Amino acid sequence: MKMDPETIQPLLKALAEATDSMSADVLAVGGGMPLVSWGSAAAAGVRGRDLTTMRDAIRDLAGRVVQQGGDGVVESADAVGHLLLATPLNYHDFHGAMCLVREGDRPWSATDRTLLAMAGALCAAVMEAGEMPGQYGRLDALVTYVATEFMGVSTTDLAETRHRVLGELGRYFGADTCLLRHNDPERRASILIDEWPRREVIPDPDPLGVVPWDTDDPIFAMIKDLREPFILRPSDGQSSYQQRVEAGSGVPQVSMATVPLIEGESTRGVLGLIHFGDRIWTRAEVRALRAIASLLVQLDGRVTAEESLHHQAYHDELTGLWNRRAFVEHLTTALAADPHAPLAVLFADMDRLKTVNDVLGHAVGDSFIQQVGQRLRESVRPLDVVARLAGDEFVIVLHGIGSAAAAERAARRILDRVAEPLDVGGHAISRSASIGLVVNGDVASTADELLSNADVALLDAKERGGDSVVTFNDELRSKLLNRADLELRLRTAIGDNQMRLYFQPEFDLRDGRLTAVEALVRWQHPERGLLAAEAFISVVEEINLAAELGRWVLEEACRQLSVWKSTSPVPPPVVRVNISAGELISADFVGFVATLLNRYGLAPAELGIEITEGTVMREIDDVQATLNGLRGLGVTLAIDDFGTGYSSLAQLKQLPVDILKIDRSFVSALAENSGDRAIVAAIVRLAEAFNLTTVAEGVEDPAAVTTLLDLGCYRAQGFFMSKPLPAQVVLEQARNPGVPLRLA
Repeated sequence: MKMDPETIQPLLKALAEATDSMSADVLAVGGGMPLVSWGSAAAAGVRGRDLTTMRDAIRDLAGRVVQQGGDGVVESADAVGHLLLATPLNYHDFHGAMCLVREGDRPWSATDRTLLAMAGALCAAVMEAGEMPGQYGRLDALVTYVATEFMGVSTTDLAETRHRVLGELGRYFGADTCLLRHNDPERRASILIDEWPRREVIPDPDPLGVVPWDTDDPIFAMIKDLREPFILRPSDGQSSYQQRVEAGSGVPQVSMATVPLIEGESTRGVLGLIHFGDRIWTRAEVRALRAIASLLVQLDGRVTAEESLHHQAYHDELTGLWNRRAFVEHLTTALAADPHAPLAVLFADMDRLKTVNDVLGHAVGDSFIQQVGQRLRESVRPLDVVARLAGDEFVIVLHGIGSAAAAERAARRILDRVAEPLDVGGHAISRSASIGLVVNGDVASTADELLSNADVALLDAKERGGDSVVTFNDELRSKLLNRADLELRLRTAIGDNQMRLYFQPEFDLRDGRLTAVEALVRWQHPERGLLAAEAFISVVEEINLAAELGRWVLEEACRQLSVWKSTSPVPPPVVRVNISAGELISADFVGFVATLLNRYGLAPAELGIEITEGTVMREIDDVQATLNGLRGLGVTLAIDDFGTGYSSLAQLKQLPVDILKIDRSFVSALAENSGDRAIVAAIVRLAEAFNLTTVAEGVEDPAAVTTLLDLGCYRAQGFFMSKPLPAQVVLEQARNPGVPLRLA
C-alpha cells in the first residue's frame, strides 16, 4: 500500500494542533522511521539516547494497539518526560498506527482521544480515496481537505465550516447544489440542515425544508433508512420528487447522487449532490462521497459528545439551569464589558425545605426543586440569568436594573410567585423563600464580590424569619468588617480565657423538675461584651477552630458539673454538650471523653453528647463507630435539631441514640400551626416506637407547653421556663424547681 505524504501530512498537522502535540506520525508495524510525519521530537529538542528511547516507545506502542485489534482502540504510554497516544490504522494489507507525542505530563483528555480515533478513520478514508481516479482532480486530496477542515471544528464554528465544505464539494464535482439532510426521529421527518449555494428565494412553507417520512414522495420516504448510495436521473421517472424539487427551487429536472450518513444500525441522514438536468455519476465519485459522509458522521459524534460535556460542565444536572461556573463566567463577562453595568445579583434560598425531604422523601424534594427552578426562570425576563448553586440555593442576574428599589420590587414578585403551591407527586407543597440582593454600584465590583455580598444579605434575610428581601448596604458591609474583626481576635480568645459557658435548663413539663442543662458557649469580647455563639460560631468553623473550641467546651462542662456535685446536694443530673462533625470523626474522641469522665469523677450517664441531625446523616458512616464507642462508655446520646435533617427510619434504627430534640422551628408556633403539630406528633410517635425520649426546644409560651403535653412530649427547654444561665445561678433552678407547669 502506497501512501502519499502530501495528502496525509495536512491531516496530521491539524490533529497535532488540535491536541497540542509536538508531533504526529503514521508508521507501519515492524517498520523503522514513520511513513508520514508532522513535527518531530528532534526538532523539539529531544536528543541522543532520549530520542532513541522515544522512537522505540512509539514503535512499541504502535505494535501494541495493532495487536489488540478493533477500530478506535487508543493506548497511551510515557517516554522521557513526554506522553504518547496511539490508535490503530488498518487498510487492506497495511497495518500500522497513528501516534501523537506531547511534551510534559498534562494527561490526554477525552477530546484528545476522540480526535485521534477520528483522525485514524479519516486517514484510512484518504488512503482509499487515493486509489480512485477523479474527473476533476485527485480524490484523496479532496478527502484530506475535508478531514483537515473538520479536525479542529468546534460547536461554535460547525455551521460555517460545514457550509464551506459543502461549497468545496459542489465546486469540485461541478454540481449545481450540494445538500446535507438529517433524520429527526422526534419529528419523524427529513430535515434540510444546509445547502450550497443557499437559495435566494425560499417558498413558505418550504417543500424541501422539513419532509415527513410518511410523505407520498417515494424518494424522501426511502432516505429514512437508506444504507447504500442512491443515484437518480430524470429518466428514472420519479415525477413526485422532481415536482417537489421544482416547487422548492424552480428547477424542473435534476440528477442526484446521495450517500447515507450511517452510524451503527441507524441512518442519521444523507449527503447529496444535485446537477440541474441529466448527469452521469461515476463509481469513484460516489465512493469519495461515501468517505466524506463517514467523516460527517464522525464529526457529528464528536461535536455531540463535546456539546454534552459542555452542557454538563455549565448546567445543573437536576434543574437544567446554569451552574455556578456558568453563572460566574457570565457575570464576569458582563462586568468586563461594563464595570458599572446596571444589574442586580439576587441570592435566593428556600425556607425550611428540609422538612419536605424528611416527610415526603428525596424524590419529591428533587421534583420540587426542579419546579422551583422552572418558576424562577418563568419569573424573570429572557435577558436575565437564573442558576442553581447547590441544594435549594439559586442565584439570579437581573440586567438593566440600576436601583435597589427596582431590584427589591422584582425580588418581591419572584418570592410571591415561588410561594404559590406546587403539585408535586400528588402533594400540594408551598414553601416561602428568602432573597439577598446587591446592586452593581459606582464602585466597580468583581463577580465574586457581588455574589458574596448577596450571600451576606441572604443570611440577614434568613435571620428575619424567611420570606424576606434584604439589600446589601453599608450596615451589612459593617457586619462584614465586624466579621473580619471576630476572625482576627478569635484566634487568641480561647488561650486568653475569654470564653464562658452558660447553661440552658431542661425541664419535665409535668412537674417543673430540672432534668438536664445544655452547655452553651459565650465569648467575653474585650470591646463588644458578652457574645452569644450565633455571633461568632460560623467564623470559628471557617478558621478551623471548631475542634479546639469544642474540646474546651466539653472539658469545661465536665469540670463545672464536678464543681456542682461537690458544692450542692441537688446538682443538675445531666450536662449536655453539642459536638461538631469534626470532633466526632477525630480518631481519639472516645478516648478523650473517657479521660474527662475519669478526671472529673463523673458517671457516664451524667454526660450527654448532642449531635445535629444534619451532621449525623451527612457523616453517618464516619460517626457510627464513634457513637458506638460513646454508647459503650455509657454516655447518653441525643440528636439535636431533629426534623430539619435527612434521617430515615432505617438510619435512625441503627443509631445508638437515647434522645430526639425537636427543633425549635416546629415548636415556636406549635399551638397555631397544624402542620407543625402534625410534624411534632409524628416525631413523638417515632420516638416511642424506638423507645427514645423527646425534648422540645424553643418553648416560649404556655400554649406550646399545653400542646406538647397533649402530644406526649414531656421534656422541654426554652425562654418560657428559663433563659441560658451562668453557672453560679443554675443551682437555684435545681434547688427550687418551682410550681409545676401543668399537673399531669
